[in-house]
Amino acid sequence: MQRERVMKSFIERQLYQPALVLPMVDLMQMMVSLDFNMGQVGLMMATRGARAAFQRSRELWNAGHGECAASDCVH
Repeated sequence: MQRERVMKSFIERQLYQPALVLPMVDLMQMMVSLDFNMGQVGLMMATRGARAAFQRSRELWNAGHGECAASDCVH
């Protein structure tokens, strides 16, 4: 009984964290917009992941070379 209460409180604490809830909500919105077509959802998730990885590597590259990122530069 004690173990169940501990697990229940742990799960409740985790569910109220935006870092966990917001990606789940975003995924559900995407799934609904694509009519639960898992092939399209997978492709969109892979595309978003690749875009995020590219952007992060670009930021790290620019930071390592003392350059400003495109969004940080003032022309």
